[in-house]
Amino acid sequence: MLVFTVALLITGVVYLLARVLTPILSATDSKAWKGLLKSLGEHLNKRYNNLVPWDKDMLALLSLNLQEEKKTGWMNSTASGVFSTIYHEPVLAYAQQGTGSNKVTLARTSNREYVFRHKAKETEIWLNQQPLGLYIDGNLISAGREGKLIGRLERNKDDAAFPVLFGESTTATLSNPQLIHSPNPRALTLYRAVNTEEENTLLALAILNMTGQA
Repeated sequence: MLVFTVALLITGVVYLLARVLTPILSATDSKAWKGLLKSLGEHLNKRYNNLVPWDKDMLALLSLNLQEEKKTGWMNSTASGVFSTIYHEPVLAYAQQGTGSNKVTLARTSNREYVFRHKAKETEIWLNQQPLGLYIDGNLISAGREGKLIGRLERNKDDAAFPVLFGESTTATLSNPQLIHSPNPRALTLYRAVNTEEENTLLALAILNMTGQA
């Protein structure tokens, strides 16, 4: 069973890496894309311009508490909201447009800006206007022709927490928004200190999970 599991994992990783052996995540110059990002950015600037400064402790303090949520409707095509810390400080804002499995999400802290382009079962991710990676079926692959597995989210809808693996070890767990009903739930639990690159990856996966796109 162990040999089969390892073989299956290797096969899956090879498949995923093959998917990124093409120039993905290149910056698009289309007016429509730039216009969409500008619109989402202006929405965040208008509604959520009071984010508290992000520091090394914020990742562990991030909560699932969603404030000032704005849903789409007849007169509004942009869903948005701001997540707070467990101390109810606004720290992570997002705005999203699109329908079905095709959506674009812009998310910000005080010092980071993520863009997620969701297409069917794949999500392209940028961080501060630079390609970060491609998310497919729980796997986050680094951008570029030499893509590598940089993080894996083991997501089971029946579990209260989803492990995040860097290599073979669980670095953190993400809380399942559908099963966590405490009054002040943390978005994730860290099991060790992380460096900046790992923090960027964890936050990207957390945003996908918190906005229902993981």
